[in-house]
Amino acid sequence: MPRLSALFLAVAMLTGLYIAAETSAVADTLYAQYYPPSGYGYPPSSRPPCEAVTPGPFQGAARGAAGGALIGAISGNAGRGAAIGAGFGALRNGVRRGSARSAGACY
Repeated sequence: MPRLSALFLAVAMLTGLYIAAETSAVADTLYAQYYPPSGYGYPPSSRPPCEAVTPGPFQGAARGAAGGALIGAISGNAGRGAAIGAGFGALRNGVRRGSARSAGACY
């Protein structure tokens, strides 16, 4: 009896995965992105500003503080986790923007 129920659960899981994959493929073709009209956006020779390409250090600090507070609350000290997360998030997004600028992705 346990083998039969395990087999039934496996078949049900595979059927659900197949249905989810199929609806995802249909949605991809339904909501396909098209190229923008000519003259839309930045000229091809210019690069976009870094604010359009990467989030700033303050956004990274806010996201890091939220994540750090969550982890800190689990471990017992939410304030310390938020402070560490804010510092790490600001540093990470600052480095991300600097490397995008030096790679030539933005000005």
